[in-house]
Amino acid sequence: MRSVADVIVLDAGDTRLRFTPDEVEISPRIGNTPRYLYLPDDGVFETEDNDGVDQLGRRFRHGRGSRLLHALENHLGLILVAVAVTIAATGGAFVWGVPWAAQAVANALPDTIAEQVGESTLSTLDRTWLAPSELPRERQQALQAHFQPLLSPVEGQYLKVIFRSSPAIGANAMALPDGTLIFTDDLVNLAGDDNELTAILAHEIGHVAHRHGMKGMVQSSLTFWLIVMMTGDLSAFSDATVVVPAILMSLSYSRDMEWEADTYALETLIENGIDPIHFANIMERLMAAHGEEDEPETAEDSSRWDTLRDMLSSHPVTGERIERFKQNP
Repeated sequence: MRSVADVIVLDAGDTRLRFTPDEVEISPRIGNTPRYLYLPDDGVFETEDNDGVDQLGRRFRHGRGSRLLHALENHLGLILVAVAVTIAATGGAFVWGVPWAAQAVANALPDTIAEQVGESTLSTLDRTWLAPSELPRERQQALQAHFQPLLSPVEGQYLKVIFRSSPAIGANAMALPDGTLIFTDDLVNLAGDDNELTAILAHEIGHVAHRHGMKGMVQSSLTFWLIVMMTGDLSAFSDATVVVPAILMSLSYSRDMEWEADTYALETLIENGIDPIHFANIMERLMAAHGEEDEPETAEDSSRWDTLRDMLSSHPVTGERIERFKQNP
């Protein structure tokens, strides 16, 4: 392979071919892999003489972009900068981009979608984890009347409270995307004052007001999509090195949502003249009921345990939440 005057000469065994520069297309250089010269009539000439091909390209002004790309690929400083920028961009997409996009999508979705998701979720829960409430009808009616001042529509979403029995879930409450607020019998029985349940209600309404149910679904989908785009393979989710970071990121999103719901509850309680200490009281009972009052033996172990528990929990550290409401009487 050489050039004579304005002609490219290719020697292929006993065959010698001549082409004008406009008839030959040179493939870009990728490391030291073989190069290809694409010829008329679908012909291809393969060579490992990368330097010769580069000289040929420079002479006939072919492949300026590929030569620049090759130079960049072999510049260690630029490679390190590119790696740092890629890591920062990826982290930013997960930490800020996904939550922002999820909130925008959740706000744009019509209420009919939230209603369908809520009905489907409740139907599934009733078939699996929930059972009809065993609370006396009078008790349920009294709580419905007590909750009524807080059950005005929020963000155009109607609210309703239902009671269910669930030994598997225990003392808990949850908000579905369609504005259905579920209280378990164990949670009702755990409360020492109905205002404690009102405080929990305000927190769950916060989830509805911020559309956390739909936002969580969208965030999970976006996180999954981003990881698939990064790995290029759906089967990547079977790899623990991919799955674990995705789970931890989803839990981090949940902590942010819980903090927003707490803020909504705190403001709602103050606006309605209800002492926020009621929220702190019921949370302390929940901690005791779930065995969270047990402390590791040493201070070092305690610190490690708290850090790990915070990472793996979908809620902020309960002690911080309680202290927040105690400081706002």
